[in-house]
Amino acid sequence: MESNRAPNNQMALKGVVLVLALIAAGAFVLARGLDDEKDSTAVTTTQPTAEATMEPEEIPDPVETPADDGEPAATPAPLPDDGGETETTEPAPAVTQPPAPAPDEELECRDPSTIGVLVANGTDVSGAAGRLSGELNAANYVTLPPHNASPQTGSAFYYRAGYEVDAQCIARLLGESEKPLWPMPDPPPGGLTLESLGNAFILILIGPDSLAQRPG
Repeated sequence: MESNRAPNNQMALKGVVLVLALIAAGAFVLARGLDDEKDSTAVTTTQPTAEATMEPEEIPDPVETPADDGEPAATPAPLPDDGGETETTEPAPAVTQPPAPAPDEELECRDPSTIGVLVANGTDVSGAAGRLSGELNAANYVTLPPHNASPQTGSAFYYRAGYEVDAQCIARLLGESEKPLWPMPDPPPGGLTLESLGNAFILILIGPDSLAQRPG
């Protein structure tokens, strides 16, 4: 009886060992399978595909081309340059006429016999300069032979330096105080020369206005 029991015990022990070995092998295989699944999941979740991360390429809107109606396109105005220095041109100083004296202002006029006056006709009115010269001569002014001048747009009185008041005196005498008075330029106006001006201190240049229509 004991001899039969011993082999049975050995067989039972072998069966137990085999079962344990199978269980251990199954557990090992199961564990490896779980590890592989975790690794696969990690790779899938941490490495996004190129398709998911690529940003869509923006397509520019088509530019509308204006219809060619035969007219040139307008050129935009240039923007002002605030950063650089710009060259500015200063306007030439204007020649200002001295203010005319008030009608009741007393003028210190020199003796007319010491004042030479030249009258030049800048109009097509025949004899205008001669008639005005005669009128001044009658007032005791020293008149030079009258001259013709280039066409003028208006009458004016010109004076040499220091004779502005005397020009005002003559303008007031003639009732023409509103006419402009200017310093004598060099060369004289109206196409005249210094030689034709002679020793005249006052030049009266007649234009197409009341000075040309004075009676003789």
